[in-house]
Amino acid sequence: MTPIPRLSLPQQIAWQAEFIVNNIQQTDYQHNDNIDVDRGVYDCDCKGFVGFVLERAAPDHYAMIPIEPGQLRPRAYIYYEFFTSPTLPGGWQRIDSLLDARRGDIIAWRVAEIVEGQDTGHVFFVAETAVMIDSGVFAIRAYDSADVPHFDDTRGVGDSGVGSGLINFQVDDIGAPMAFQFGPSEEMFVTRPIAICRVEPF
Repeated sequence: MTPIPRLSLPQQIAWQAEFIVNNIQQTDYQHNDNIDVDRGVYDCDCKGFVGFVLERAAPDHYAMIPIEPGQLRPRAYIYYEFFTSPTLPGGWQRIDSLLDARRGDIIAWRVAEIVEGQDTGHVFFVAETAVMIDSGVFAIRAYDSADVPHFDDTRGVGDSGVGSGLINFQVDDIGAPMAFQFGPSEEMFVTRPIAICRVEPF
C-alpha cells in the first residue's frame, strides 16, 4: 500500500480511507471481509472497513477496542460503547458536538437492541467538517462501507460497499447528534445513540 504522508494521526487515518475509496476496483457490502489490497478489492461491511484502516494507520489504538468472542473485529455498537465509556483510555478523545468533528474522526451509533445475525449500528470515518443544510440539521461526508448509498455518494444507485457520501444529522441545543438520515433511501430521520471520537498520539 502507498506510504502515508507526514500528517497528524487523524489526517493519516482519513488519508488512508480516502486512498482506498479513490482506488477501489471492486467493492460489495458483506459481513465477511474479502480484502485484497493489490487488486483493489474491498468486500466488507462498515466494521470491516473501519477496522482495516485503523489496524494499519493506528494499530495500537485499534487494539484497545474490545472484540466480542466469536467476532474477528469490533462491531459497530462496540465502537459506540467504547467511545461513550466513562473510562475512555488515553489516545482517544470523545467529541461532544458534531460541529467539532474533524477529518479523520470516527462516528458510531448503535441500535436499541442487539439481535443475532443483524446489524448493530454503523461506524464510519469523517471526511470533512459538518455543513449546515437547515436549522439544526448538518451534513457530514463519510468514508465507509454501506449497504445503500448516502446523499451525493460515490457509489452508484443500488450499489453497495466502500465509498463516500453525505449523511444528514439532527443535533440538539449543544450540537450533539441525536438522529441521522442515512441517504435517499430514508425519508425520515432515525433517532439512535450516536458518539464521536478522535484518535490522538499517546
